[in-house]
Amino acid sequence: MKDGTCPKCNSATVYSRLNGMSLGDGGIHVYISSEWASKAVRGSRHYICTTCGYFEVYIEDKAKLEAVTKDWTKIG
Repeated sequence: MKDGTCPKCNSATVYSRLNGMSLGDGGIHVYISSEWASKAVRGSRHYICTTCGYFEVYIEDKAKLEAVTKDWTKIG
């Protein structure tokens, strides 16, 4: 998705926003405008295809990624 093409439907209708989603109240909330009141998932970039609704999240904070290598279980 980072290249602007959706991997699910091959559409070029991919949009991105830094800290574009929040968690809480039992679900994921997408920031449509800058007036959202909830706390965003900080340090993450979100990509959404407006054709099929598929989305991806990438953590851009290098320190957080390093912490994952210490606290998470590596697969494979």
